[in-house]
Amino acid sequence: MNPFTFGNPIRQPDRFYGRKQEIRQIVNRLLSSAHESTSIVGERRIGKTSLLYYLSDPPIAEGLGLTSDKFCLVYVDFQGLTDITPQRFWQRVLGKMARSICDESLKTPIEALSRQPEFDLFDLEDTFEKSQRHGLTHVLLLDEFEYVTQNPNFKPDFFGGLRALAIHHGVALIPATRRDLMDLCHSEEIKGSPFFNIFANVVLRPLTNTEVTELIDGYTQGCEFSLSLEEKEMIVEMGGGYPFFVQMAGYYLVEGKLQGLVGNDLKKYLVTNYDQQANSHFNYLWAHCSESEKIALLILLTLNRQALSKRTLANPENLTRIRPRALKDMTSLIRRGVVNEMEGIFNLFSASFADWIGQEIQVTSKAEQEPVKVDEWVKSKDAEKLGDLKKILPHFKKK
Repeated sequence: MNPFTFGNPIRQPDRFYGRKQEIRQIVNRLLSSAHESTSIVGERRIGKTSLLYYLSDPPIAEGLGLTSDKFCLVYVDFQGLTDITPQRFWQRVLGKMARSICDESLKTPIEALSRQPEFDLFDLEDTFEKSQRHGLTHVLLLDEFEYVTQNPNFKPDFFGGLRALAIHHGVALIPATRRDLMDLCHSEEIKGSPFFNIFANVVLRPLTNTEVTELIDGYTQGCEFSLSLEEKEMIVEMGGGYPFFVQMAGYYLVEGKLQGLVGNDLKKYLVTNYDQQANSHFNYLWAHCSESEKIALLILLTLNRQALSKRTLANPENLTRIRPRALKDMTSLIRRGVVNEMEGIFNLFSASFADWIGQEIQVTSKAEQEPVKVDEWVKSKDAEKLGDLKKILPHFKKK
């Protein structure tokens, strides 16, 4: 049986690896006297939902000090709910609370409120105050919360009320989103709401190589086969620390081994199947980069594929020489987990992602862009003088 899976979040706590520092930050804020809220930010497929599942698991929560007599953890997923309203929001949350709460005396009023056709902030305050008097804090784990912040049905008064509940009435919020909450608002009025001031951000980045190795060893422990050091390194390199891609690489490597493949045949099977599955996700990562970030990635790719020298090292000096704002883009790309930095050298998070970009921008003799057109395009984007970019950008596809 293949121990690796991909496509769905990790639900079993014993299959969850890494994120120790992030968990410590979140839990410490919850255990503080103010029971503070935390916003989880991370790129798609980086493991946000798996982290929320892990935190909401009752035995795990107990072990972290979030005991059921003091904390009621409620996981709510808003993915795909594009037409949800504040009333439906609270009906959904209250319904989940009623099923999760351990104090039976509090369950009935919560259920009663959730069934009311209409209720307001005062009703919610009264309900949460009852829990608060019992020494209970409700922790709302809000997955895909951008479906709320980007929804025009949710006005400033909704976020003001949610902030009041979090500050005064025993509610802690842990929303998970792809970008910072303030960057995912449907209006400037919402973006200026004091609601967003109650959060500390925890940014999820790719797992370290050590964490990925721990995951691989944990998943394959007790299996009928073992993975060689070279095979583990292939998974680490292809996955780039993204749990989703790590699982995918591990899955196809094991599938190949179960079919009896070895050596180059095994590697070919792994790469072929991995690429077929990963390419659409790589395309998503690329499509959600700004044009400036895309230029930075192309520069990085070009430097990494040249003969090693002082001028081709992907370090701050060379990146700035080629494009003055490249380091600003690197900061954003590192935060998203698309680029990593080690000892002052920048790299794409995955060799497979680098190969995908290389294939996408590969040109034929008639597909190269004219330098003058490149110059006009970059200037139209309010970019700075081209400098060494004149030598790089013309070699990519016109589009």
